[in-house]
Amino acid sequence: MHAREHEVIYRDGKPAAVIVDIAEYEELLERVEDLDDLKALRELRTRPLKFRKLDDYLADRALCTGSADAVVRDAPAGTPRVRRSPRSKR
Repeated sequence: MHAREHEVIYRDGKPAAVIVDIAEYEELLERVEDLDDLKALRELRTRPLKFRKLDDYLADRALCTGSADAVVRDAPAGTPRVRRSPRSKR
């Protein structure tokens, strides 16, 4: 943090706002975001890990999102597992 004094705005004799340098404000926002990320990470680490097969994930994703991707379950060996719809020409 910078060792600069802040400007305090008063309303009815009570502090209501503070004016800070934009660089300091952005640094404060980054620190808050970092703290939020750390909190979320700590919460995730308390949960048990769950693994899914890739095919199951892709199938669920295609169904839930209405994605143009369709899972090819009975494709011959060597063919891609995900088929993409052709893109429309602009």
